[in-house]
Amino acid sequence: MSAKFRFEAFIFDMDGLMFDTERLGLEGYRHAAHQHGYNLENGAFHDIIGRTASDAKRLLHEKFGSDFPVEKIREARRRYVAEILNVSGMPIKSGLMELLEYLKKKKVLLAIASSSSRRGVERNLKNAGIINNFKVIVCGDEITHGKPNPEIFLKTAEKLSKEPSTCVVLEDSLLGLEAAHAAGMIPIMIPDMQHPTDVIRRMAYRIFPSLHDVRAYLESEDRS
Repeated sequence: MSAKFRFEAFIFDMDGLMFDTERLGLEGYRHAAHQHGYNLENGAFHDIIGRTASDAKRLLHEKFGSDFPVEKIREARRRYVAEILNVSGMPIKSGLMELLEYLKKKKVLLAIASSSSRRGVERNLKNAGIINNFKVIVCGDEITHGKPNPEIFLKTAEKLSKEPSTCVVLEDSLLGLEAAHAAGMIPIMIPDMQHPTDVIRRMAYRIFPSLHDVRAYLESEDRS
């Protein structure tokens, strides 16, 4: 790559970045909550985007009370999402496959750092047929501190045997971008359900509308 933009690895978030599953997941939460007698809109769950299961559980109890049946709602949500995906297939974000192909040709190391569980991450990657693209996968149930703590990204860099400063992170969430910045990496945001704040704009190396634009930027750097 050019001197202006050097990197040795790309670290991908998953939900909302690679797959259009963030909206589906929040819709599932609303549907499951309604089944258990709670009339909640998707916005009520906005704060859990990008968080690990344990952090999300804590926030939901803080928001709705300790009697809120998180585990039952989570299981109903899982079934709801699984039924939809079984019918419609994995909703791969536009530009993902082209970006992966470009990075593969450049022999860039690829990794996943997702707040979702190992089980869910591997299932989605296998269903999309892309799990073999990634040398390292670190998941939310394998860390102590979730995003915006940088632990998941630092652990990923360690497993890649790369310095954090040589790793590009692609994120759609505010918490994820904040964590990547705190890890000393190169944070790039592709917004999904959350729009960048002024603080996030200052943290981000770049903000692109889509993964197509990420690939186009890399190609332009190649030519410069």
